[in-house]
Amino acid sequence: MGFALNEIWEMAQMVTYGEMAGHAWTSTLGRCTAAAAGDVGIILGIYAVSALAAGDPGWGLRGRWHIYATAALLGLVSAALVEHAALAAGSWSYMDSMPMVPWLRAGLWPLLQMTLLPPLTFWIARWWAGRNPIERSL
Repeated sequence: MGFALNEIWEMAQMVTYGEMAGHAWTSTLGRCTAAAAGDVGIILGIYAVSALAAGDPGWGLRGRWHIYATAALLGLVSAALVEHAALAAGSWSYMDSMPMVPWLRAGLWPLLQMTLLPPLTFWIARWWAGRNPIERSL
C-alpha cells in the first residue's frame, strides 16, 4: 500500500518539479515510480529504526498516537534531508508552483508526503493485519 500511495503522490506533484513540468504523465511515470520505490525504502527505514529503538518488531502495528507521531516526525526529517541533498546535487529543481517551507528551505509537497504517508501506511498495515486472519495467527 505504501508504494501505491507514494506513486499517486509522486505523479500528482510532478508538475512542481522543473525536470518534469510540461511533460505527459506517461513520460514521467518511470521517474515517479523510481521515486516512489525510494519513498518506500524511507518508510521501511523509519519502521526498522523505530522498531529497533522500541525493541519491538511489531512496533508500527500497535496503533498508538505516539507511533504515528514518531513516523510523521522521522518522515519530515528524512524528507528535508533528501530534498536538501537532491537540490544541492542538482538532481532536481522546483518550479515556481512548488510552495516552499522557508524555515526548512524545501518544497511543501515532498515534506507533506513523507510527514503524512508513513503514518498512514502504518495505520493501513495495522488495519489490514487486524482484519486478515492469517496475520492474526502469526
